[in-house]
Amino acid sequence: MAKHYILSEKGNDYKANLHCHTTISDGQMTPEEVKEYYMAHGYSIVAYSDHDLFVPHPELCDENFCALNAYEMEFYDYETTEDFNIMRTTHINMIALDPKLEIQPFFHRKRYFAGNGVHNKHLIKFDESQPDFVRDYTPECVNMVMRECKRLGFFVIYNHPRWSLENYPIYSKYDEMNALEMMNGGSIVEGYIEHNYQIYDDLLMQGKKLFAIAGDDNHSKHDALVCWTMIRADDLSYESVAKALKNGNCYATNGPLIKEFYEEDGKLFVKTSDAKFITFSTNCRHAKNVFVEGGTVNSAEFELNEYDKYVRVTIVAPDGTVAFSSPYFADNT
Repeated sequence: MAKHYILSEKGNDYKANLHCHTTISDGQMTPEEVKEYYMAHGYSIVAYSDHDLFVPHPELCDENFCALNAYEMEFYDYETTEDFNIMRTTHINMIALDPKLEIQPFFHRKRYFAGNGVHNKHLIKFDESQPDFVRDYTPECVNMVMRECKRLGFFVIYNHPRWSLENYPIYSKYDEMNALEMMNGGSIVEGYIEHNYQIYDDLLMQGKKLFAIAGDDNHSKHDALVCWTMIRADDLSYESVAKALKNGNCYATNGPLIKEFYEEDGKLFVKTSDAKFITFSTNCRHAKNVFVEGGTVNSAEFELNEYDKYVRVTIVAPDGTVAFSSPYFADNT
């Protein structure tokens, strides 16, 4: 049988920050400074996801850098409390899969601006025939927004559930995102345990098909370069990067690399950078941990059984850094 690649066999691996804030909203670096800083540290892709302002940056794209057009949208539970310390919230990133996409959906002319946002709202385009959109902190509203954004051509990411104070009864009702933020750099720097492998399994066990990404959520250099998404794409053109993201040719990491990940003859095979151990996790009571006492491993295999609906891989390096694969789905979708 032919190999079925979960992470594409071909392409180049590009280091990406898919969650970023600049002086357009509440960040401390300009878009140009973000590009310079991240490129100096080996990044080739940044999604400029300023709060509530969808501002494309085609001027930043060149043969060595891809600036993805994006924005972050928030839903706060003001109905329950006015105390921000205990207020639950949902944050989602929308990344435009088409560089020609310019119209920001679900806009409000007077509300939902962070930092400098109120002074930069003139930078965006929106459908002026539409009324102001008022956000509700309900699964129905969040799902409707995510579903419509996907229809319009956005890649939707569910951000930092730990920082958001959301628990299983809440996040289990979200159905329309493309990916989960497995690590959030800003939250980790602040002290939150924003490694969301349990939340990922909770959602995958429900049958939701989500890819694994990571983002800095940086507002300054202090919370930058913490974790990233590796994207395997044909080249650095916007179209190639967007296609790779849409197809799940990506994984979340703060160190380890996944070199190959494929299925052949009922087995999964993974090849990695040096690992202390490699773990396979599934929806059922079927798992495997591969390690060498006192040494490192660079590959592992896993025999599938009839109960496996999905299988994901966790790689832990000798220095404790970790990578989370996007899953293998048994129905190959």
